[in-house]
Amino acid sequence: MHISLSRIWAKTEPYQSILTHSVLSGIVAQVIVKKMLVPGVQRKLRTALSCSEAQFADWIGYLVSLHDIGKVEGQFQYRWAPMKETMDKAGLTPAFFDPAPIRHEKTTGRCLRERIWKAWGDRSSVRFYAGILEVHHQGKSGAAGEQQNEGWNQMQEELEHRLRIRFLHSEELFLPQIAKKDQGSIGALLLGIVILSDWIASSDYFAQAETWFTQPDARERAERLTVQFLDASGLAAQAGSFGSEFHSVWPNIPVEGMRGVQKEVELLFQQVQERISLVLLEAPMGEGKTEAGIYAALQMGRQWGKCGFYVGLPTAATSNQMAGRMRTLMEMHHLPDSVRLLHSMAWLTDEGEEAPWPKFETEEERYASGWLLPARRGLLGSYAVGTVDQAMMSVLLVKYGVLRLLGLAEKTLVIDELHSYDVYMSAILHRLLVWCKALEIPVVLLSATLPPEKKEQMLSAYTSDPIPSCYPSVTAITESGNVLVRPVSHTEKRQSVEVNLFPILHEAEKIAAKAVELGRDGGCICILLNTVRQAREVFQAIKANGFDGELLLFHARFPAERRNQIERRCLKLFGKERSARPRKAILVATQVVEQSLDVDFDVMMTAVAPIDLLFQRLGREFRHNDTPRPPQFSAPQLAVLIPSRAGEFGADGLVYPPCLLLQSIHLLEQCRVIRVPEDLPALVARGYDPGAAPPEELERWLEHLMEDQVQAVTGGSYVIHEPEKGYTPIKEAEKVQFDDLESSSYLSVKTRFGEPTTRIALLPAERFAYFGKRSQKTGSKRVLAEVSRQEAREIMGASVSVRTKLLRPREGEFLSGRSMLEGVELYPGLADEHGRLSYTQADGSRIVMDRDLGVFFKDGDADEGVI
Repeated sequence: MHISLSRIWAKTEPYQSILTHSVLSGIVAQVIVKKMLVPGVQRKLRTALSCSEAQFADWIGYLVSLHDIGKVEGQFQYRWAPMKETMDKAGLTPAFFDPAPIRHEKTTGRCLRERIWKAWGDRSSVRFYAGILEVHHQGKSGAAGEQQNEGWNQMQEELEHRLRIRFLHSEELFLPQIAKKDQGSIGALLLGIVILSDWIASSDYFAQAETWFTQPDARERAERLTVQFLDASGLAAQAGSFGSEFHSVWPNIPVEGMRGVQKEVELLFQQVQERISLVLLEAPMGEGKTEAGIYAALQMGRQWGKCGFYVGLPTAATSNQMAGRMRTLMEMHHLPDSVRLLHSMAWLTDEGEEAPWPKFETEEERYASGWLLPARRGLLGSYAVGTVDQAMMSVLLVKYGVLRLLGLAEKTLVIDELHSYDVYMSAILHRLLVWCKALEIPVVLLSATLPPEKKEQMLSAYTSDPIPSCYPSVTAITESGNVLVRPVSHTEKRQSVEVNLFPILHEAEKIAAKAVELGRDGGCICILLNTVRQAREVFQAIKANGFDGELLLFHARFPAERRNQIERRCLKLFGKERSARPRKAILVATQVVEQSLDVDFDVMMTAVAPIDLLFQRLGREFRHNDTPRPPQFSAPQLAVLIPSRAGEFGADGLVYPPCLLLQSIHLLEQCRVIRVPEDLPALVARGYDPGAAPPEELERWLEHLMEDQVQAVTGGSYVIHEPEKGYTPIKEAEKVQFDDLESSSYLSVKTRFGEPTTRIALLPAERFAYFGKRSQKTGSKRVLAEVSRQEAREIMGASVSVRTKLLRPREGEFLSGRSMLEGVELYPGLADEHGRLSYTQADGSRIVMDRDLGVFFKDGDADEGVI
């Protein structure tokens, strides 16, 4: 061969030789180890690999540097025109050339297994490490390149030798032996480091690397640029000193003001003799579980050598509020701007993030860029809040899910509102907890009303021991599997709640009249309904009734910016700060106020729901002891709306299983006064117990249980294997089916059991035309990729998620977003005399955006009410 390694290409625009890119990737990996990986992750890797601290960083650099050795091969090199010309002149034209199916990463795996590492005695380790490098591009199909050309083979061996000398500082090969039980967890971590290192080395931070790579300070320069990338992207570890006492973590809560669950958690960590793997906090609403959970998360993180936390919540709305609370905590500890918000709408809240947007010279540019979007980046940073879906994705068969595992391994995972996740999601969450145990990720679970079966399911990931029944309580499982249960003897709220059943469900005028009657002499009332359509109808009926107080509608089908405005308005009117609390108000809402929002009402009117969710809704009533209330509301009361004809639940029966709704009605008929917290555990247990139902409802229960089994099996079919039962990165990568991009319509189906959804933005015609001029035709689509962050926020603020099957756009009339707008479709809207925007679809139906009602579909003049 008459071609030097410096002329073998790895990147073309800008050019990077294979030697430059390989060494850069190895250096980047070493910086990641030192600047990003927290002590607990470093320790786990070093222990499993039996490496000293110095050996560990060197060996990681060596392993990562080899990831593209498969590019040193004739068929791959022949793809680039300048190299093709050189090869043709040198008589090195491949015997056959079909570039499409050639995968360089598979060539990497084969040449390491079959030649370069062939002499290494431990064949299991050879297969393991080669398999990791073989899948650093996920979900790709194709074969390895040529294997009999001695010239290319010799160049591969020369490259490996030079990388061995540079990183291992020895002529001798060294591959750490790894136990089979550790291959799943360690393989995931190593693969995550390989992928991230490759992307960073392919970013425009190193665009000019070829010009300075041979200079004496090249290594220092590469390290400096990597640190700059990690800092600018928020990926560098941010250690905080929070102290071991509850008051040191939450200085705004005096010792004498600590609540029962908070005291028990503090005593747990003062008395425990070993590291704690999992903590479950069960207590009524408003008992300070969040503060207790974060305290536990930080103490567990200190035990396990972690840095920070990820708080997963059911919805984007609850994530927004929690992010604000966590940012306040960080400010108290002089760590401002540390908490990242993780969901697709995070653009609207992370106002100050204007750092330059890196470009990536890699075939996976969309994925690499996507990992710097707010929806994912925080998983690799130290402190983040978002939807629980972002954590669940780490154990699903999606591209680059290992990056999520790597991010979670750095911190403590907190899952709030555990009771709110259905059977489908619970199957995925259980697999996530299995992985957390294997990766030594401490976990905190929070719930007010957790059914016994779900509690047993979740804790089975850590122990097979029976869990004593106790409520309220703090349950901990230690590293060795010991179960510690601490009863909470004192609760802040002890209430007797009067329950009234009103058979007016689905009758908007009667619901409106009842609410207006209740609020005639003042008071703040919440009407919580199970569907958006019912909420809209009741809101319009109250408005038509001439209600003279503050009236709001809040549901998930408002454009994101408008939804944020309503959310902030609700928190201002009904939150802890009582200066703006109205004398008379009605909020009509869906489940968006059910979870984690810190709002307080004088009366809760709610559509019937499973018993534990009714208690969640009850937690938004008489929430704060010092809230001034009208004299007629001296004690909490729960008004439950039920159908006038028994069992006819209509759309509510599509949201929740009818047997659970019937069970709630039966229980409330028997228990017209509920004592909080004494009655909660027994009622929740009976609410999910078929044995407590009347015999005539057995058939409904059997249908429900069969549906649960289907959901559980379906959820389980999309997850990766357990780390100690057959997981290997190569096997999982071959099964990867779905993109880890917002445009993947199947994403919502994988984490939530339901139909695929699409995020659309309905824009005024002139704004749509403005963006349309900047779009490009890609295949059959018009794609909008280049927008400023301000423009991206504008579009995201106008966007809402709708059911995909309802979209029937006219061909060529919408734009598909890319980059910062990944997964968003833009539609032109025409304004009517009322200021509403609407878009007429190909079938004549209209998408309507109304400021007061949200987004809905109309077929002619008939409101379909389908979203």
